[in-house]
Amino acid sequence: MSGTRKEPGSTPSLGELSQLDLERRPPRGAASPPGPPPRRERPSAWWLLLLLPPLLLAVGLLHFREAISERLIPDSELKREIAAAQDALARGELTRADGQGARERFQAVLARDPDHLDARRGLADVREAALLQARAALAARDFTTARERVALARAMAAPAAELDAIEAELALRESADAGLADLLQRARDAQARGYVEPLPDGALALYQEALRLQPDNAIALDGRRAILAGLLQQAETAMAAGDFDAAVALVARVVESDPSHLGLPEVQARLGEARAAIERAREQALQAATADLRAGRLEAAAEGFEAMLAQDPASAEARQGLEDAAAAMAARAGRQAADFDFEAAEDSLRLASTWSPGSAAGAAAERRLAQARRANEELPQGGRDPALLANVLEQARAAMRRGELIDPPGDSAWDHLRRAAALAPGDAGVRAAMQEYDRRARACFEDELAGNRLGAAQACLDARAVRERGGEGLAADRRRLADRWLAFAEERLGAGEMALARRALDAARGLDPANPNLATFEERLRRAGG
Repeated sequence: MSGTRKEPGSTPSLGELSQLDLERRPPRGAASPPGPPPRRERPSAWWLLLLLPPLLLAVGLLHFREAISERLIPDSELKREIAAAQDALARGELTRADGQGARERFQAVLARDPDHLDARRGLADVREAALLQARAALAARDFTTARERVALARAMAAPAAELDAIEAELALRESADAGLADLLQRARDAQARGYVEPLPDGALALYQEALRLQPDNAIALDGRRAILAGLLQQAETAMAAGDFDAAVALVARVVESDPSHLGLPEVQARLGEARAAIERAREQALQAATADLRAGRLEAAAEGFEAMLAQDPASAEARQGLEDAAAAMAARAGRQAADFDFEAAEDSLRLASTWSPGSAAGAAAERRLAQARRANEELPQGGRDPALLANVLEQARAAMRRGELIDPPGDSAWDHLRRAAALAPGDAGVRAAMQEYDRRARACFEDELAGNRLGAAQACLDARAVRERGGEGLAADRRRLADRWLAFAEERLGAGEMALARRALDAARGLDPANPNLATFEERLRRAGG
């Protein structure tokens, strides 16, 4: 068989393969021939293949979670719940025991979808609304609601600083309300007793204090309204009784307490009408009294001025008018003394002293009365003495020629004429001398006034006054001279001579107290001097 050749390409038999394997094996104990190093086996990657599907599933869930949730929970149902929650929030129904409040509805959405953004924003809005409602309830003094909203906001993790500020203000206001309740009770008790006005425990004062603490307190507002209505009723009663000062005081009290009181405008209007009527009556009384004064009706003038002072003690016009009446009555007393009518002179002097005690005019009249008494004592007693009468008349004419009509006292033309009249009442020579005196006094006044010698013109007017004793002619000349004095005062004021301007004003007032230009110039003088 060994000699048998194998055809090339033929398949070796099993025996041949065995023989070849034996030939390749080294002998037992012989070293193995060197060969390539054995390869290290790689770890198996089968576990990576096992982890890959879960990882892909997690990534897909994260990426498509919203889509999956929308598939699992219908989108229209969540939207309806969110809309209902927002409607409840808009209505201010932040929380409700039946679960229909905004908070509960938003929480229901988050329970089904914890990642729902609108629900999370809605809960934040509920928390802010709870803080806002707490502040509004605090301002309205609804302390129960304020505490409930604070608790809700705290449960929803509102900022502690805001919660602490609201709770501090809440505690302060609750404490103040405890005092307010006591204050209102005291006010109601005082009002029931009729203890309205006295301070500080009167009902009105207590209600005012309560309104200072809580301006919109209904109990205090109603109590004050009732008290002020009563005060206005008292004011109307006082007006009806003519006690306008009391009415004015009552209305002023109402204005001080509540300027917007509903009944105030009507009463103020009636009070204004009453005041206007009083002012008209006062002006009429002043005009009447002034007319009486200018006409020489001194008793009537004084009575009018005194009535005005009784109504208004501070009336400057009435006070000045009464002083002018006193001065005129003192001048009358002097004339009566010159006529040796001592009883009438004393009566006139007493009236002058009553109207204006201690006046300079009264003192001058007293001196004239004393001089007249002494002159009367010097007259011869018994029948008429023609020689003495002629001598006295001559002395009177001599004084008239010298221009000494009423001065010096005791030796003036008027003093001599009075003696002559006492010696021979009704004598023709005396009447002629009197007529000459009148002509000279009028001419004296006109001449001095034309020469702008105002002091001399006033002396001539005084000389006329002792004879004319009032009358329209004398009053008209007094007005003329007073106007000249005011014109002179204007000149002195323009030159800055304040003292002269003041004396000229006083002279004008003494002559014509009712002159309409006095008040205007006096105000200008006051401002210039101020």
